[in-house]
Amino acid sequence: MDITLMPVTLEGTIKGIASKSFSHRALIGAALAEGSSTLDNLLGAADIDASRRALKQLGATIDNQQIEGPLGPESGVTINAGESGSTLRFLIPIAALFDVAVRFEGEGKLPERPLDIYENIFTPEIHYERHGPNHLPLTIKGPLQGGRYVVPGHVSSQFISGLLFALPLAKKDSVIEVQEPFESKSYVNLTLSTLKRFGIDIDRSVPRQYRIKGNQQYKPAKLDVEADYSQAAFWLVAGMMGETITVEGLNPESLQGDRKVLEILTSMNGHIELFGHSVRAHPSKTMGKTIDLSQIPDLGPVLMVLAAVSTGKSRFINAGRLRLKESDRLYAMQTTLETLGVPVKTHETSMEITGVKSLKGNVTIDSFNDHRVAMAAAIASIKADGPITITNFECTEKSYPTFLKDLISLGANIKEREK
Repeated sequence: MDITLMPVTLEGTIKGIASKSFSHRALIGAALAEGSSTLDNLLGAADIDASRRALKQLGATIDNQQIEGPLGPESGVTINAGESGSTLRFLIPIAALFDVAVRFEGEGKLPERPLDIYENIFTPEIHYERHGPNHLPLTIKGPLQGGRYVVPGHVSSQFISGLLFALPLAKKDSVIEVQEPFESKSYVNLTLSTLKRFGIDIDRSVPRQYRIKGNQQYKPAKLDVEADYSQAAFWLVAGMMGETITVEGLNPESLQGDRKVLEILTSMNGHIELFGHSVRAHPSKTMGKTIDLSQIPDLGPVLMVLAAVSTGKSRFINAGRLRLKESDRLYAMQTTLETLGVPVKTHETSMEITGVKSLKGNVTIDSFNDHRVAMAAAIASIKADGPITITNFECTEKSYPTFLKDLISLGANIKEREK
């Protein structure tokens, strides 16, 4: 589905959508627990559906918000992780706990996304076999016994989280040692917080090390999945570029690293108002600045759009991991912004954007089948001097299936065209 957006300002109030990161973790923790857990406000999106299907194949019983574990497949299974990197990287170590063959497959760019870390640290301890030139399909067969695992911290924190979920159930005690630079640490902290809610204890007394007792037991829990700051960022930027927008339901004490968006927007001369569990963004004359994306890569696309209409130059540094997402997001956003008439310089791990007063309309933007690129382009339409068409907009269902509906509720003028 392609959509065409007319350049209109957005205004109003929106309820923050449930956090995808939190939903994955809560769902997995509940499936590993012995008994029934209740998860309220669980995100209904393609990536979470992939985790639901996979966990059911591994032995969990899932009925809406009720999840019953523990996991324990009786025979080999084939799991299609869709396009969800979290599903794949979280569940590979969990599947490795069992003495059965589990085959993982994926769609889109997922088979090309890095998995070498697991291959390097698991073999020859367990059976790990690729089937073809890409990382997927692969077959893994345990049981994973535990031990010492040295993991680079600059590729993806998902590898660390996957091990943290699995190793408490291994027979032996384990240590995860993270090599510098340790990027996206906040996502690991979110995993640790979730584990604690399900009764799992992790020793963090040594910097960059996680000491894990084996033979632990996950306990059922009742969790309310909080709203997502990375998705709220699209509306907060829209409020600064158009008219006032309020996002409700955001936990002011959230462990989500993307909560840093509030600090970044303020530092760009953005007018942000906080009250209770709501954040209000007012129209602002924003200024360019240097933004370090090492801990907040998911905020990159929408902040690049804001930088494009801010005074002066903005630099995005430590952004190399954006090249390893659903698309090469540095290339995708450079292409998007240049199509909109914005001067952009991109290097291997950084981007420089020179702000302009208005964006070029009457253009077609390739979404690169990447949900965050598509949503960022939709927000950019506010400042265009003519309509913008975005291709394959259905990719937003990966993380935010109601994005188009919410966009319209805030005043967007949209024409849809089925292909």
